[in-house]
Amino acid sequence: PDCTKEPKAKWQDEKKFQEKLVADGYKIKKFKVTSGNCYEIYGWNKEGKKVEIYFSPVDGSKVKEEIN
Repeated sequence: PDCTKEPKAKWQDEKKFQEKLVADGYKIKKFKVTSGNCYEIYGWNKEGKKVEIYFSPVDGSKVKEEIN
């Protein structure tokens, strides 16, 4: 998915964003920036289910979530 057209200067800091997700109960196996300008994680949600989630790097909102 395409998450934002905003310049990277308006994006949240990658490290701080990952720290917030961990504090919210996520376990991150892999983190990357996609070609659609999303922050994408592979890992587990609070319930321990495997997830692949795309976030807007600007406001941190979920754009797409797949639970396996």
